[in-house]
Amino acid sequence: MKKISIYILAVMTIGAGCTKTYNDTINGQTPDQRVAAAITAYQKKLTGAPYGWILMESTTGVAYNQGTSQTGPKIVLAYYMSFTDSNKVTMFSDWDPTMAATPKSSSYNVKELTRPALIFDTYSYIHVPCDPDPNISHSPYGFGYGWGTDFEFSFSDSVTADQLGDTIHLTGNLNGARAVLIKATQAQRDGYYAGNVLALMGGALSLNNILEYFKRLSIGGNNYELRLDLTNRTVTFTWVDGSGKIQTQTVNYYITGSGIQFATPIVNGSQTITGISNITYNAGNSTATVTIGSQTGTITGAATPLQADATAGSRWWNYGASNGYFWASAYGFHVNGVDDAYGIRNQTDTAQGGGTYYYLAYWPAYYSNPADRLSSIMLYTNHLGFASYHWAAYPPLYPSNGTTVFQGAGDDGNAPTPSGSAFDKTRQTLFNSAGFYVVQTGEKSYDMVLATNGRTWISWFWPQ
Repeated sequence: MKKISIYILAVMTIGAGCTKTYNDTINGQTPDQRVAAAITAYQKKLTGAPYGWILMESTTGVAYNQGTSQTGPKIVLAYYMSFTDSNKVTMFSDWDPTMAATPKSSSYNVKELTRPALIFDTYSYIHVPCDPDPNISHSPYGFGYGWGTDFEFSFSDSVTADQLGDTIHLTGNLNGARAVLIKATQAQRDGYYAGNVLALMGGALSLNNILEYFKRLSIGGNNYELRLDLTNRTVTFTWVDGSGKIQTQTVNYYITGSGIQFATPIVNGSQTITGISNITYNAGNSTATVTIGSQTGTITGAATPLQADATAGSRWWNYGASNGYFWASAYGFHVNGVDDAYGIRNQTDTAQGGGTYYYLAYWPAYYSNPADRLSSIMLYTNHLGFASYHWAAYPPLYPSNGTTVFQGAGDDGNAPTPSGSAFDKTRQTLFNSAGFYVVQTGEKSYDMVLATNGRTWISWFWPQ
């Protein structure tokens, strides 16, 4: 026992003799001191820009809610921001006209999380697209998700804070949205305060004053069809290339004090379009002029497309028939600049205890003969169901002019009443013998434009 005790004492003595004190200081600073210095440097960088910053945020197409993800459309947003030493930030946003016109001040913080982070810690313009309530964020992902944007960001450049230049890269901590801060010029700052973003929004909105669906842009000897989606913040250019084929490119846009900028350039041969500015609507002839680069272009309405997509109508019908479900329209027909021109959203149904309008539905090959079904989908007390009135249709025809012609086959025992109702006007327009030019607007969405004067159309989406 005595020998064991001596051995243990010897080992402890040797171990004690080998112990070294670890020094984690670098250049005389502890880790906490280095973190504090980095935070100070980041904040100094933000507040040191005399004219503020432009922050551009782009989403990945994925949004998270408590560990669950949804995929959907991407979006690009632009903000003007000016940071102060007292942790206040003043911003504009291109999200809506109010945010474009009125600066809003809130608080921010720069702190260490897993790495230094920029956090907007009180509700501000940058929080609105993140809002879990779709009534606020207009999110296409559903309740709880927002647009997949962020309001907490990690600094993601591979240099120290004091080495950052006039561009700072950020990564969202929840959704992984990408953002970049670009030091603003005096002209850019003045443009925001002068209301340039609001004016550009108004110019884009004024294109709706051109009543035709097909809006023809002529610029630099080329002709394009231009479709601006103000909800999803995309712009689509369609043109016919040198070999006679239809080319279509859809890109996200954002608005700064300098103009409407495209997240991805439109490239047509030697012509590259990176954005549009100076949109001016002329009410006298229902046209608009725009500036693209150094050139001036004109946008006019057209009754027909540059070239009809002859197979779009059959793709639409076959998809519904193959999947055994219906195409849905939320607003029915747009006519001469008026959404829901027939008031279909005001429909009610006295059947099954009463129901209110939910969708207009067209179901290809609903009947076994085969025949299609046109009906309204109503929200009843505790379920969705067909309205008590519907119409049968033969499968569409596809004439050589590239249109799609719908063929009414009569009511299936429950005719719309009274004559002249919203549903009755809808089915009469759909079965117009002139037919429709069909435009595919997304993976599962189509517009149909009545081939008379281009001023009547309906939008369909796949509700599953």
